[in-house]
Amino acid sequence: MDVISALGLVLLVLLVAVCGKSGLTIFFGLVLNFVLLFITVTLFGLGAPPIITTLLVSAVILAVIVFFSAAGNRVTRIAYVVSLAVMMVLCGLAWLIQYFANIQGFGNEVGEDIGGFSLLIGVPFGQIVVAILTLSALGAVAEASIAVTSGLFEVADTVPNITPSQLFADGQVIGGKIIGTALNTLFFGFFGSYLALFIWFVQLKYSPGLLLNDKLFISEAASVLLSTMGVVATVPLSTWVVSWSLRHGKADKKKKEVKE
Repeated sequence: MDVISALGLVLLVLLVAVCGKSGLTIFFGLVLNFVLLFITVTLFGLGAPPIITTLLVSAVILAVIVFFSAAGNRVTRIAYVVSLAVMMVLCGLAWLIQYFANIQGFGNEVGEDIGGFSLLIGVPFGQIVVAILTLSALGAVAEASIAVTSGLFEVADTVPNITPSQLFADGQVIGGKIIGTALNTLFFGFFGSYLALFIWFVQLKYSPGLLLNDKLFISEAASVLLSTMGVVATVPLSTWVVSWSLRHGKADKKKKEVKE
């Protein structure tokens, strides 16, 4: 058994031990998302339109993340709608980032590795960057949407007579805590993944200007910032949708009571 298989088995055991039967569902969703990403890369290589393919696959990935979680039906429906809306906005922002930052293609750091290969492979690298930036933000957005939506429904169940303004304020408090932890998770994940690259930058005595114009560094920094923007946008949008859902649910309930 190799290391990856052993770690996967340990993850499965921990999920089952902590989450029970839902742990199997979560693990299966993780495996399914890995398969979807592999299929996406294969489609890119076969010449499929990267942006359109990314939007379609992202919708499926978000469905797997949200509906395979342990949240209830009312939470997952709202979380999925909010995640889709935020994903569409992030895709547009990713295109703008790629257009103005010019971060498509390979950086100077991999020049020796690809020096013997031809780059004329018929793949639109600009659209690939848009796909990468969009896909990298999906997990953070879906997690934030589920957390905010679940928390607000718990508040609404505890305080049935809560007003929409109070619920929105509670949503901002919950979202503020989520944004802080999500930002730290994304930042330290980025820093940990590229620690060796940062050490190399220091040894080569990169100036701040040269560092801020390095393609590899800017592309990864843009990914972290875009994911953070997605999390920040998810908080008020999830709060508003939950408030709207509860308000209309109460209105429909009153109408039924009047008719009866």
